[in-house]
Amino acid sequence: MWTFVGRKKRKMWLWLAVERASRRIVAWTLGNRGEAAARRLWHQLPRRYRRRCWYFTDEWKAYAAVLPRLRHRPCPKGEGQTSIVEAINCSLRQRSGVLVRKSCSFSKCLKMHTARIKIVIDNHNRSIILN
Repeated sequence: MWTFVGRKKRKMWLWLAVERASRRIVAWTLGNRGEAAARRLWHQLPRRYRRRCWYFTDEWKAYAAVLPRLRHRPCPKGEGQTSIVEAINCSLRQRSGVLVRKSCSFSKCLKMHTARIKIVIDNHNRSIILN
């Protein structure tokens, strides 16, 4: 999902790693749509998720460069394998004005933007644990 800092021309992409069974966000990072941001997300994953998981992604080329080839499952948009992440994106947008594309609410600095997103993700994970 993309968002922006300061002005709409400064796009930032929110990369999420979601555990499918629980819908819990296990890692996230902000960056561009390149391989460096994908690699940051990979390094933020807890060790057990880097060893024993299947990785379902859209067909964006940065994933193929970073994820282990034997466990990576690139999926076309209409197949439904990434629909859980899309649902979580919608949920996060409803909870935070900085994630809405057409909004008057935005962060002027990256540090504040990151803090606001961290609060929303922590609340999302906490609501899953409490249910």
